[in-house]
Amino acid sequence: MNDPSPTEETIFAAALLYETPPARSAYLDQACAGRPELRRAVEELLRANQDGESFLEHPPLAPNVPGNTAPVIPASFAGEGPGTRIGRYELLEKIGEGGFGEVYVAEQREPVKRKVALKIIKLGMDSRQVIARFEAERQALAMMDHPNIAKVFDAGTTGSPHPQPLSPRMGDGGLRPGEGRPYFVMELVRGVAITKYCDENQLTTQERLKLFILVCHAVQHAHQKGIIHRDIKPSNILVTLHDGAPVPKVIDFGIAKATQGKLTDQTIHTQFHQFIGTPAYVSPEEAQMSSQDIDTRSDIYSLGVLLYELLVGHTPFDSREMLKGGMEAMLRIIREQEPISPSTRLATLEGNLRTSVAQNRGNANASRLAASLRGDLDWIVMKSLEKDRTRRYDTAASLASDVQRHLSNEPVVARPSSSAYRFQKAIRRNKLVFTAASVVVVVIAIGLGVSTWKTLEAQRAQRDADVARAAAEQQRLRVEAALQLMQIQKAEERFETGESAEGVAYLAQVLRANPSNEVAASRLVSAVFRPFCRQTIEPLHHDQMVKSAVFSQDGTRVVTASSDKTARVWDARSGQPLTEPIRHQAQVSFAAFSPDGQRIVTASYDGTARVWDAHSGQPLTEPFRHDSGVVLAEFSPDGQWVLTATGRGTARVWHTDTGQPLTEPLRHDQEDGGLIVGEFSPDGQRVVTASMDGTARVWDSRTGQPLTEPLLHNARVSSAQFSPDGQRVVTASQDTSARVWDAHTGQPLTKPLDHDLGVEVARFSPDGQRVVTASGESARVWDANTGQPLTKPLQHHDKVLFVDISPDGLCVVTASADRTARVWDLRTGLPLTESLLHHDRVLGARFSPDGQRVLTVSGDRSAQVWDVRTGQALAELLRHDKEVLDARFSPDGQMVVTGSYDKTALVWDLRSGRRFTEPLVHQGMVESVAFSPDGQRVATATVDGTARVWDVGSGKPVTEPLSHQGPVWCVTFSPDGRQILTKRVWDADTGQPLTESLGRESEITRAAFSPDGQRV
Repeated sequence: MNDPSPTEETIFAAALLYETPPARSAYLDQACAGRPELRRAVEELLRANQDGESFLEHPPLAPNVPGNTAPVIPASFAGEGPGTRIGRYELLEKIGEGGFGEVYVAEQREPVKRKVALKIIKLGMDSRQVIARFEAERQALAMMDHPNIAKVFDAGTTGSPHPQPLSPRMGDGGLRPGEGRPYFVMELVRGVAITKYCDENQLTTQERLKLFILVCHAVQHAHQKGIIHRDIKPSNILVTLHDGAPVPKVIDFGIAKATQGKLTDQTIHTQFHQFIGTPAYVSPEEAQMSSQDIDTRSDIYSLGVLLYELLVGHTPFDSREMLKGGMEAMLRIIREQEPISPSTRLATLEGNLRTSVAQNRGNANASRLAASLRGDLDWIVMKSLEKDRTRRYDTAASLASDVQRHLSNEPVVARPSSSAYRFQKAIRRNKLVFTAASVVVVVIAIGLGVSTWKTLEAQRAQRDADVARAAAEQQRLRVEAALQLMQIQKAEERFETGESAEGVAYLAQVLRANPSNEVAASRLVSAVFRPFCRQTIEPLHHDQMVKSAVFSQDGTRVVTASSDKTARVWDARSGQPLTEPIRHQAQVSFAAFSPDGQRIVTASYDGTARVWDAHSGQPLTEPFRHDSGVVLAEFSPDGQWVLTATGRGTARVWHTDTGQPLTEPLRHDQEDGGLIVGEFSPDGQRVVTASMDGTARVWDSRTGQPLTEPLLHNARVSSAQFSPDGQRVVTASQDTSARVWDAHTGQPLTKPLDHDLGVEVARFSPDGQRVVTASGESARVWDANTGQPLTKPLQHHDKVLFVDISPDGLCVVTASADRTARVWDLRTGLPLTESLLHHDRVLGARFSPDGQRVLTVSGDRSAQVWDVRTGQALAELLRHDKEVLDARFSPDGQMVVTGSYDKTALVWDLRSGRRFTEPLVHQGMVESVAFSPDGQRVATATVDGTARVWDVGSGKPVTEPLSHQGPVWCVTFSPDGRQILTKRVWDADTGQPLTESLGRESEITRAAFSPDGQRV
C-alpha cells in the first residue's frame, strides 16, 4: 500500500501548496534529495503550470510525500480551444481548469440552442482513479435536481481534434489521442464566489444568513441523494442574479463521495491515505488520515467554516499559517486546536481590518457587529465546528433550521459546550499532567480528611439536630399557610353561592389563627359591611355607551366619554354633573384630565381632539384635527402637550395652549396596522405606540423620530406601557404573549410571558417589579424581572377586558365581560371585595389617585365609583345617553371625565355627582378621554377623525380640533401637560402638530408617553 518512492506528479502537486519560491525550493530540496533528474522533471511541470490558471481555490494535495497526502496531475496538453466542435457543442471560451479536467463555455446547437458549461478530461489524466473520479462527478450531478445545484445535461466521449504527443510522465493506461475522452455538459453558472459577492455588495449579516440557508438546503439535497460534497468552500458556491435576486449555486462535485452504493462501477478510493480538499475547510475526521469512514457531518464542518468566513471575513484557521509548519503540523491543528468564536475573532482583528470587515457588512459599526455575533451565532458556528462529529448538527437541514430560528428571534438548538465537556477534552489532551495532578490531590485530600474527620463528626451531629428543628418549624408554617389559604378559598366559594354567614366564619377562623392576615381582614370587612351600605347617589349616566371614565388627580372629579357624542365632568362623591356636556360631532372615544385637573382633553370620531376648561366645559383651544377618527387623547405629565392617536395608524403631539402640532405624524410601517395604544413616558420626552401590525415603537415626542427598532410580536399588539422609571416597556399581544423590553435598545429583557389565548392588556406595578396581564377569562401577576408567574390566575366567568393596579401597588382591579369588576390582592391573587356589578359588560376599571376608590365604565351606558374596602357604590352612576367608552379621574381625584358612544364627553364633580360642565359635544363617538396633569383641561378623541382639548372650568375648546385621517382611538397628555399624544404628538396649547404620524395610515388605538416624556 505504501510507495517508498514518490513520483514526480505527487511531488509536483505538493509543491503547488507552497506559494513563495523560497518555500517551494526548500520543499524540493527535501523531497528530491539525491535525485537531480526527478527535480528537473518536477521543475519543468511547475513552469508549465504557470501558464494555466487554477480552477480550484487551492490544488489538492499529493499522496505519500513527506508532509503531503493528495495527488494533482499536471496541466493538460489537449488542443481544444474556441471554435472546436465536440459532438453538438461548439467551444466558445475556456473558463476554468483543474487538476484533471478543463471547463469551457460551449454553445449547444441542437435540439435547442443554448450556452452550457462543458467539462472534459485532460489528455494524459487517464489513470483509473482520475477517470473514476471524473465519472463520479458526472454521476453525482446527474442524481440531483435542486435550484441551488448546477444541473447536468449530457455526457459522452470524444476524440481529440488535434492529436498531441502523450507526455511520457503521464503513466500507463492513459487515453491516446483519437481514442476519445470523457466529458459532460452541465448548467452554465456565471457568478462569483459567495464571499466575494457578499463583500462587494456589502450584504448585512441577516442577508448573508439567508443566502447561507439556501446553501444548506442544497447540501441537504445532495446528502439525501447519498452524495457527500467533501469540498465545500466559497469558490465552489457561486452567486448569480435571477430577476435581481441573488441565487447561490453549489458546483464542483469532483471529489464527491457516495454514502450508499457506488457512484460508478469502479470503486473510487484514495491512494496512500490521500488528503483531499482545501485545508481551511477540511474536517478533523478527514485530517485523521485513518480508515475512519467519512460521512455527511464532514460537510457540516465545512459549512461551519463557510458560515464563519461569511460572518467575520476569515476562516477559523488561516491556510497560509497552517502550511508554514508543514503537513503534520497542519493536520494536528485541524484535529486538535479549538478555534476561537467568531465574535472573539472579529473583536481581536487589527483596527483597519476590523473596520473593513464591518463596512463590508452593510457599513455596520464594528463593536455592534461583534456584539451581534455573541450568543446565537457563536453557538451555531461552534456547534458546526465541533471536533467530535457526534456533537455537530446531524444534518444540513438542522443547521439551516437553527439559523432560521435565530433570524426569527426564536431559541436556537445550539448551546455552549458544558464545563464538564471542556474539562474532559482538556484531560484527554494532557493525560500525563492530569494524572500527576490527580495523585497529588488525592494525597492532600487523604491527609486533610484524616485531620478533620473527628471535628466534622461532632459538627455533623449538632447540625443534624438544628436542621431537624428548622425543618419541623418550616413544615408547621407551610401547613398553617396552606390551611389558611384553603379557608379563604372556601370562604370565597360560600360568598359566591350566597352563603355569607359560612364565608364569614371561615374568615374568622383564619384571623384567629393569624390576626395579621391582611387578605382575610380586608375580605371580612367587605363581606360584613356591604349589606349595611347603601348607594348614596345615582350612577353617572350617558345616553349611550360610556367609552371611558377617568378620575382627576385629586380624586374629586370624574370625566367620562360616551358614544352619545359628549364627554362630561362629574363630582366623584355625589355623582352630579359639574359642567354641561362637552359636545363633539361624533362619538367621544376618550376623555382625560390634565395633571393639574384644570383642563380636559377629549378624543372623538369626528376627527378632532380638543382641550376644554375642566370647570366650565368651555373649549380652550381650537380642535386638534386629524384626517380620521381620534381614538385617544392624553396629556403629557407636565400638562404642556397632548398626544392624540387615530384609527388609521398615526399619532401626533400637540401644544396644549396653542393647539399647534409639535411633531409630524408618528407612523407605523404597515398601512394596515392600526395603533392600539399610545402613551407618554413619565418625563414626557418619549411616546410608546402599539399597532395592529404586530409591533410597538418608542418615539421621540419632540421630533417624531423612532428611537428603537420595532418591538416585534407575531400578531397585533394590544397594549404598551412604560415602566414607572421609563427604562422598560411592557407589551401585550394577540400572539398569546406579553413581553418586557429595554425602552432604549428595544431588546427583550425576559422570556415571553406565555398565555393560552391572546393578551388584551399588560401593566407595570408602581414599583416596576410586577406585571399584570389580562387574557381569556383571567388576569395573571408576573415577576417583571424573571417572567415567572407569582400567583394563581385571577379568574372571571367571561373575558377580562382591562386591568389596573392601585397607586400603592397592593391591589389590582379587573374588568370583565361577565358584567363585573373585581379587586384582588396583588401579592396573593385573592379577591378583596364582592364583585362590582353592572348590567352589561365592564369595559374598564381604574383606581383613584389615592387608591381608595375604583371607577368602572360599562356597556350599560354608565360609569360608577366604588369603595375599594367595602365594594359599595359611592357615587351616582355617571350616565350618558349611550354606552360609556372611557372614563378617567382628574389628578386630584375630585372629578371624572367620561367619553361616550353618544358623541359627548362629560366632566363630573364626584362630590356632588353633578356634571361640572355642559357636555363636550363631538361629531362622532368619544373613544378616549384624558385629564391634563394640572386637571385644568380635558382631551378627547373621537371616531370622526379629531381630538380636542377643552377647558374644564368653562367646557370650551382650548384649541382647534386636532385633525386626523380616520378615527382617533386614543388621546393622552404628556407628563408635563404641554403635549398631547394621539396618532401624533401635538402642542397642547396651540393644537399644532409637533411630529409626523406614528406609523403610516393605520389604526392607532392607543399611544402613551414614557415617564420622562422623551419617548412615545
